[in-house]
Amino acid sequence: MVYRTNVSFISNFLREVDMFSGLSERNLDRIASLCEEYTFAPGEHLGMQDERGTRLYIMRDGEIEVTVGSQDTGVVVRTVRGRETFPIAVLMEPPILVTTTQAVTEVNAFVIPRVRLMELCELEPEIGMHIYRSSCGIIMNRYRYTLAMLSDSAGHPTRLNPVWRGAEV
Repeated sequence: MVYRTNVSFISNFLREVDMFSGLSERNLDRIASLCEEYTFAPGEHLGMQDERGTRLYIMRDGEIEVTVGSQDTGVVVRTVRGRETFPIAVLMEPPILVTTTQAVTEVNAFVIPRVRLMELCELEPEIGMHIYRSSCGIIMNRYRYTLAMLSDSAGHPTRLNPVWRGAEV
């Protein structure tokens, strides 16, 4: 279900979201103007692994399960919660999804079509650079987590120092 929401309400929310934190009020308003509010039912898929990503989701509340692998034997790799954006793959070229995402609970999210976000990033390079810097930080944190989990599962506890750059192990 789609809802229309006040731009200033969305801007205030975006201020606390991982990808948009630190942007100016003007830039937050530009991004907010692209958003539509959706509600997703438990069990609803928001993206399938190996398909083209067409929308960026900004979680308000609820839980999304992120899996890798086939639908029958998929492995849960993380849970997305409020104030997170996903899938980051929609910002890449080509925007091929590396995970499958499915609502675990009822989910409320703002949704931005990839095409419109990419147009805004081209028109407003300051917004584009901020989004790509933030995306790199998000990807780096997920990579660090993945390396730590792989290391632990192999029986070799590894300490990741958060001060290190580039997710060295």
